[in-house]
Amino acid sequence: MMTTQQKILSDANKYVMPAVDDYLAARCLLLNNIFVGLTLGHEAIEKLMKALLILEEVEFPQKCHELPTLTKLLAGKDSIKYKFLSSNRKFMDRLDKHYAWRYYDGDIKKRSKTKSPTELHPIDSVWIKLHECYMDFLPKNYKFGTYLISYLFTPGIREHTNWPQFLLMDNRALKGSVSDWKKGFIKLMSARDASR
Repeated sequence: MMTTQQKILSDANKYVMPAVDDYLAARCLLLNNIFVGLTLGHEAIEKLMKALLILEEVEFPQKCHELPTLTKLLAGKDSIKYKFLSSNRKFMDRLDKHYAWRYYDGDIKKRSKTKSPTELHPIDSVWIKLHECYMDFLPKNYKFGTYLISYLFTPGIREHTNWPQFLLMDNRALKGSVSDWKKGFIKLMSARDASR
């Protein structure tokens, strides 16, 4: 039987797993100038925000897709921790306008007027910071075993997919973390192997 904290983490991970896949797909598409990646970038950020709301034990509307609304909820819980979201308000509004193309209702005013792969770097910046907030909730022995970190460093994934390359390619937001994450992942895998 799960403890309350394990249940909360399990519920949050239902958003984290697809958020990592959406982030990977968004990077792949935007690196190749395919602008539907903006919609997936929005999805990836939205899902991580919802995971963090679960971890912070903040109620939120399940069908809410508006990043500014989710930002207000997280900032309302901890304005210092989530200051980076508030300081990216214009970008979040712009990303919402990109997302609006997903469900076109005839109102062109709700949609972005331009689309650019240059939006990738702000997506990276916000998503990686959200992921780092998520990592802070994890038990120490799991911190470096997240889906994202596994995608980056698991030998089988590196050997049989190009996922690590798409995650790392021109990813300014990851540059400062990759080395520490890799060390943490190797240490975690060594400890797991030693316990078998």
